[in-house]
Amino acid sequence: MAPNSHHRPDDIDLKSLWQSAIGSLPRLAVLAAVLAAATYGGLSLVAPRYQSETQLAIESKSTNNPFADPSRSGGSDSVSVRMDKEAVNTHVRALMSPDLGETIVREMKLADLAEFNSAKGSPDTWSRLLRLVGIGAPRASESDEARALTAYFNRLEVYSPKESRLIGVRFSSSDAELAAAVANRIAETYRENLARQSIAETDDVQKALEPKIAKLAEEASVAEAAVEKFRGEANIFKGGQQATGLNEQQLSELNAELSRVQAARSEAEARAKQAREMQELGSAETLADVQKSPLIQSLVQSRVRVERQISELSATLLPGHPRMRQLAAELKGLKTQLATEVANVVDGLGKEAKVAALREEAIQRNVSGIKNRIVNSGPEEAKLRSLEADAKSKRAELDRLRAQYEGNRVRADDSRAVPVEAQIVSGARAASIPVFPKKTSTALLVAVATILIGLALVITRGLLSGARVPSRRRAGAQDRAERSERERVQPRLPERPRREMPVPAAGPPPLPVHHPIPEPARAELPAEPVVPPPIPAPAAAEVAPASESLVTAEITSPDVLVEKLEGLRRKGSSGVRTLFVGSSNVFSLANEALGLCRLLADKGLAVVMIDWSCDGVGIAEPLGQPSFPGFADLIEGKARFEDVVRPLRDNDVHLIPSGRAVETADEPLDSDTINFLLDALDDVYEHIVVVSRSEQARPLFEAIEGRFDTGVMLVDDTAAKPSAPAEPGTFLGFEVEGIALFAVGKEGFKPRGERVARAG
Repeated sequence: MAPNSHHRPDDIDLKSLWQSAIGSLPRLAVLAAVLAAATYGGLSLVAPRYQSETQLAIESKSTNNPFADPSRSGGSDSVSVRMDKEAVNTHVRALMSPDLGETIVREMKLADLAEFNSAKGSPDTWSRLLRLVGIGAPRASESDEARALTAYFNRLEVYSPKESRLIGVRFSSSDAELAAAVANRIAETYRENLARQSIAETDDVQKALEPKIAKLAEEASVAEAAVEKFRGEANIFKGGQQATGLNEQQLSELNAELSRVQAARSEAEARAKQAREMQELGSAETLADVQKSPLIQSLVQSRVRVERQISELSATLLPGHPRMRQLAAELKGLKTQLATEVANVVDGLGKEAKVAALREEAIQRNVSGIKNRIVNSGPEEAKLRSLEADAKSKRAELDRLRAQYEGNRVRADDSRAVPVEAQIVSGARAASIPVFPKKTSTALLVAVATILIGLALVITRGLLSGARVPSRRRAGAQDRAERSERERVQPRLPERPRREMPVPAAGPPPLPVHHPIPEPARAELPAEPVVPPPIPAPAAAEVAPASESLVTAEITSPDVLVEKLEGLRRKGSSGVRTLFVGSSNVFSLANEALGLCRLLADKGLAVVMIDWSCDGVGIAEPLGQPSFPGFADLIEGKARFEDVVRPLRDNDVHLIPSGRAVETADEPLDSDTINFLLDALDDVYEHIVVVSRSEQARPLFEAIEGRFDTGVMLVDDTAAKPSAPAEPGTFLGFEVEGIALFAVGKEGFKPRGERVARAG
């Protein structure tokens, strides 16, 4: 068997690198300590520098803005203009302006200090040492103020945090008190400049407002006089609290009166109509207006009294009695008088309705007259409204300018009341801890960096000097080119050693020395294989190849063959490939191959059987499994591993059926794709058993150039003519090297479980 120990060329000997790194640590520690001490000593020669900071907040001028309308300056538009990020950045740049810097340098007399003017001396030992070697000397053409201004800007830092209207002004100096004083003076001077600028702008605004106010006052007076003159000429006067026109007031009053009269008329007509209807029915006495009449009430009482007397006397007197006749005549007169009074009331209601109708008609005539008067005076009204609007707008503009003028005058009287956008929210204080140099932290950083850089150099040197695991490459320029191309176009798979190309014996045609390798059609590997994970192979030394000419050993005990296959697996680093061939009886072939795979699976090994058949007639159906999809579909790229791998019942053996029959059997097999699929199975299974009939196995063995670890020939078949044992050193008619060959004897295998029933 050929060597099966594989190491990639890019594998690294981590143990050697670790030992090299550990061995270099003492030297790196000494070097780091020396550099850290040198750094600490060098920084001790530099004068410490202190930093102080003052903070300003940029705010809107709001209603106190002398350049805006007092009635509008408090609006959101004014605030947004003053508060945007561009406005804040403008203030940041203004704080770093050369004019402001010159003012600070002059007021704080920075040009007289050696720290800001190198012509006055050296501020620390480090500067003196640099000067001794000619570095840092002042230029003769540069003035003291220019040198101080340059140093000033080197020590100044102005920033604005993101999403904030805050501005920080930092200043650094060897004197902590000076750093705080300069930072505070920068903020105060900037605010004073803004205040003076506001006062100057206010004066300009006042001078521009005075002629405008005088002109508007005259124009407003003329416009108001024209309004009053035209109103008198057109006889269009106004009155009332709301100053509405007389015609409009009269029309409004008449409309209201007309509504009341119409309501009264409707009510009177309804009462009169109801009274007439009830009079016709003879029940007019029940009307409310009738019952309100005192006379009718008296007549009703008298009628009731007479009727009661008649009723009382009718019990003792006859109708012809004089008293009865008198009372009957009296009752008749009362009824006649009562009917007359009711008729008078009903007629009064009708007259009242007619009066209301006449009043409504008169009011409508008055309304029509006023409307005609308003229509006729329409052009004059429109011209009057235009004059009034003109006068009103001029008066409003005059009032606004006067209010603005007075407000500016009051604020300009006291310069402290002038609004400034930059407000100091925090003054600078003298710092007690220098910001530079950080001697201890810098020294530690140098030490750590020295150790890390040293370790990186040691590891790099170890990698470049060959601290790698020796690799076993496939023999031959063809295999190296094939592996390089395969690694370029597909994920890296464990590489199997190439077997020597089988040399056919007498009879079959010889194999070509070199097959062109087209780019393989890659089968899609399953993201989560349904097969069990591979059991890691124990690390083993390199296995010596098999003898130059192997003699086929006949195996009669299954345990012997399983032990030999186990020995091959322990010596390799990937799955063991076995080609199990026999005669055309697929039932016998399925029984024996399944028995071998079950014995391997009983030892806790991951085993897969591949049913190989170009015509679609294989061992899948005798084993109770469908023949497709299968290995042929994998080759054509029509299926994935999870679609074709099937676990067999009552055991841990997996089966890949043969798949559909190949339509073009005369075409050569795709050897690259087959090798790719077998390499992928090597990563998952410890034993790959390819089962095939002899005539079907020969094209496969020829296509992949005999890349199998073992070959097993079934020489006994009770259902067909037994096949003769192979010649020594040959397999399937090919002379082979580096492949262990076995022949299954007459006893065959007797695995646990049921055997497959034979046909017939």
